[in-house]
Amino acid sequence: MQPMVLESRPLCRVSIILESGAPIEVGRTPWRNRRISHITGGTFEGDRMSGRVVPGGGDWSELAMSGEGDAQTLLDVRALWETGDGARIYVTYAGRLVIPNDKLAAFRDPEALAALGPGDYYFRIVPLFETAAERYGWLNRIVAAGIGRRTADGVDYDIFEIV
Repeated sequence: MQPMVLESRPLCRVSIILESGAPIEVGRTPWRNRRISHITGGTFEGDRMSGRVVPGGGDWSELAMSGEGDAQTLLDVRALWETGDGARIYVTYAGRLVIPNDKLAAFRDPEALAALGPGDYYFRIVPLFETAAERYGWLNRIVAAGIGRRTADGVDYDIFEIV
């Protein structure tokens, strides 16, 4: 039996702006080490949809450190996107961000951050979309995957539809 092949096609690039400053630290509870980052805006652009990221969403992430000192983050993001033609799309995604110990200082320094390349840390997401707009109803039926990059004021993702 032939193995199944996972294929994708570009969906969009999204640039999300986060509230300036460090995430809000909830702290270490009996279950996790929760941090919250608020979304203040952004844009998304693709062949089939484009628009803006509406302020008000956020990332309820969990931070841990590996035995080697690598930062490991579980992402839990909820956001609202609005297309240029007025459709609203609710976007949720989980993901993983792993920053090796030797790259952590550069990742946290806005000036040094730009020198880090996509292979310097692991940043992947799995977004799901929900909309009532019939013209974007196809989003309700797909699964996507994305590759992330930290920017000076937030995050950028290249998102791909899994076909």
